[in-house]
Amino acid sequence: MNRSSIHTRVHKNSMAVAAAVALAALCQPASAAFFQLQENSTSGLGNAFAGGAASAEDASTVWYNPAGMTRLSGSQFVFAAHGIDPSIKFSKTSANLTPLVLGGAISGGEGGDAGERALVPNIYYTQQLSSSLFLGLGLNAPFGLATDYDDSWVGRYHARHSEIKTVNFNTALGFKVNEQFSIGGGINYQKIDATLTQAIDYGSICALAGVGACTAPGANDGSANVTADDTTWGFNLGLLWQPLDTTRVGLAYRSKMKYTLTGNSTVTAPSPTAAAVGASAPFNIVDAGVKVNATLPATLSISASHQIGSGWAVMGDITRTYWSKLPELRIDFDSNQDDSVVTLGLKDVNRYSVGTTFAPGGAWTYRAGIALDQSPTPNDANRTPRLPDANRKWLALGVGYKHSDAVTFDFGYVYIKVDDAGIDKTAGTNTKGENFLRGSLVGNYESKIQILSAQANWKF
Repeated sequence: MNRSSIHTRVHKNSMAVAAAVALAALCQPASAAFFQLQENSTSGLGNAFAGGAASAEDASTVWYNPAGMTRLSGSQFVFAAHGIDPSIKFSKTSANLTPLVLGGAISGGEGGDAGERALVPNIYYTQQLSSSLFLGLGLNAPFGLATDYDDSWVGRYHARHSEIKTVNFNTALGFKVNEQFSIGGGINYQKIDATLTQAIDYGSICALAGVGACTAPGANDGSANVTADDTTWGFNLGLLWQPLDTTRVGLAYRSKMKYTLTGNSTVTAPSPTAAAVGASAPFNIVDAGVKVNATLPATLSISASHQIGSGWAVMGDITRTYWSKLPELRIDFDSNQDDSVVTLGLKDVNRYSVGTTFAPGGAWTYRAGIALDQSPTPNDANRTPRLPDANRKWLALGVGYKHSDAVTFDFGYVYIKVDDAGIDKTAGTNTKGENFLRGSLVGNYESKIQILSAQANWKF
């Protein structure tokens, strides 16, 4: 039950990585499918990331398939930035307090636009060590979430502000076995920070405790703020096969990332009387340390890229994401307060993408792609207002410009239409139930996302 709430070359390379770490720390990632971020390369974005494990166009292959580094001679440096502009709007059908306090309607608006704009950077470096061995470094943000509702909206007991930020550092090696086969692998060090806030209905708490001095249910709100973080290690593996001069097939796997986040829950009550009642049994709502076990999913991708002559290439990708490893969000308090649980019931899903590239010769290259990004959220009852996810359809366009043999630039735009998504949270009558004190919330979400992206590539 939730009663509180649920954030020389070596020298040049070192400086670049340090600068990227500082930049990533300042940026707030936004969500893609559930809260996975696809925006890890501008050149790939122009094709909707079709062929991600097979294309190996630049140093971003460190992330998508480290075996692809064997196609990059010399050294390469890539810096990309993605401006993400999501719109998330809720329309209320009903919102009511728990029946234990007679289930009256919850006052408030529909929350405004909960989407949060974000700037997401990536940085990659590759270096050819020998004719067959290649080194790669990458820094990016593979997962992120940011939603922010008006403080007085009707779903405030479920969520107000939600923010999850990750930064991933990837060191990888690629080895060219022969002209047809290459293999690669890497070690990943990842950091996660999470902040979750929501309102607390002290009016209902006092009514249940028989203390009338705390005002009516739904009319005397406090708040809870949970912050937690952790670091962990993972790995990635890749295989690249080129059966023909015109055809490449790639297979890439990224491991799950298992976290035990620790931090604090801070509670603010509207009055000393409300604070005292909330702190008493059976509620036990007090400032406390928190622990959250969370496993971010593994992914498996198979991609293909094929040149069809006259400057045209086509590519495709299927990526499986194993979201079922995150069945719930459970916050364990080091006080006597019951665990705060949000049941997610996530399922494993696929992302399908196809794309094309046209390079007619000269300075310009043109890209396009479409994708279907399946949502792991199984139904309206498991959808959370912290991330009201649904299936996403991508339309992507991109261009590349060759300034010189050493310097190229890429630009991309994506429009993502998120399917309309219902939410149906039922108020509990069991004081240990998931939605007790959160109340019911029934309605519909309309969402869309636009992305503008730019990338600079330097070969030396």
